[in-house]
Amino acid sequence: MVDRIVELLRPYLSAPWGYAIVGAATFLENSVGAGVIVPGETMVIIGGFYARIGDLALAGVALAAVLGAVLGDNLGYLIGRRFGRGFVERHGRKLLVTPQRLRRADAYYRAHGGKTVFLGRFIPVVRSVGCILAGIARMDWRRFFAYDLGGAVLWGVGHSILGYAIGASYERWKGYLTPIGLAVLAALLLLIGASKVLAARRSVRADLAEQEAEEGGDQKTGIGLQVGGRGAED
Repeated sequence: MVDRIVELLRPYLSAPWGYAIVGAATFLENSVGAGVIVPGETMVIIGGFYARIGDLALAGVALAAVLGAVLGDNLGYLIGRRFGRGFVERHGRKLLVTPQRLRRADAYYRAHGGKTVFLGRFIPVVRSVGCILAGIARMDWRRFFAYDLGGAVLWGVGHSILGYAIGASYERWKGYLTPIGLAVLAALLLLIGASKVLAARRSVRADLAEQEAEEGGDQKTGIGLQVGGRGAED
């Protein structure tokens, strides 16, 4: 069954169209939040796989993945900054995004935007919408680009090599790819993905708690200064 799938996809993942498909998949996943519809990460791994068993070049697959990801992220950032901000300010209350929460998001991206953009590259869903949120929060573009480029290079090259390694061992483990083996593999991948999402949620919650604590301290300091000023006037 796996052999049939491999041969079915081979014409579409041969040069030059294979590079275009990998680049387009990563671009769409990251530019318009289409990660659920267009699994860019999966396509990069598949591209690396066919770089081993087909006629794609590993460096070409990695380059297509990185370029697609960076271009898509920057388009998503532009959409969020140009259009998303105004939309949220006008209709945010309907989506439970109050002005206070929007200010908190701005403060969060000022304090933690770099690591959010970099680490979010490796987390499904966050990878698809994080760039748009960075634009809405008006994160400095140069800072966004630097962290985004670093994450994209590590992500694109790493997943291309992963796919290449899978292709190299394909002949050895393809006999285990029975329906039961595939089900076990799918379950393991789901567990890995779920653990990534949970870890990201814990990290974001911790950062938000830290941000709220800092805001609370600033408010108390401001109140103290006001009271002290009034006392001096009395």
